[in-house]
Amino acid sequence: MTTHTPTPPAPPRGRRRRSGIAIASVVLGVAGALTGLVPSLHVLALCLAVLGAAAGLVVLLRGRGPVRRTAAAGLVLSLAAAAVVVVVTAAARDDVVTDATGDAPGQVPGGVAGEESPPAEPAGVAGGTRPSGAPEGVAVTGCGELGASATATATATATVEVTNTAQETRSLAVAVEWMDAADAQLGVGRAVARDLAPGQSATVRVEGTGVGGAVACRALELAPT
Repeated sequence: MTTHTPTPPAPPRGRRRRSGIAIASVVLGVAGALTGLVPSLHVLALCLAVLGAAAGLVVLLRGRGPVRRTAAAGLVLSLAAAAVVVVVTAAARDDVVTDATGDAPGQVPGGVAGEESPPAEPAGVAGGTRPSGAPEGVAVTGCGELGASATATATATATVEVTNTAQETRSLAVAVEWMDAADAQLGVGRAVARDLAPGQSATVRVEGTGVGGAVACRALELAPT
């Protein structure tokens, strides 16, 4: 006598379909999370996450038993994938904003791209001319370099333009002072522009000694000799 083993009944077609959708939700969630790590693929990753979440939610609402647990896992993974997309996209956007507001290659901070920064003043070079308060008829056009070392005995030069504002020819003596960073006077130098006709200008060079540490110079007085 032949014994026949009964074949278990196949699960209903609807149950098989829900199980496949639940598994697809898990796969879509994992794929979305991995794809979301690449900023250039964030749109694709977000689509995968949305599809996975929708599939998991549908099965979670209609399924029963183990298929619901699979769907719940797919839903959680899909939501996590969406969160990964948001975080990675925000981080990439912050990097772009930082690069855009930073200094471009070859650009001087606060300047125009392509321009070279002015050469740094070597140690001992006066930093300014400070024309405020200068007497009439004299203008400091440049403060020169100090001596080899910024010691108490260091020397410095200043270029001064002297103009005779009187109606007769005369010689004019100009005095220049050198100051430190606190505007304290470090030393004074004098020079004479000789035999200037009315309205005539001349450029003279003034030397000062004992002006180590000077950062600026200015005209102190102008007087006929």
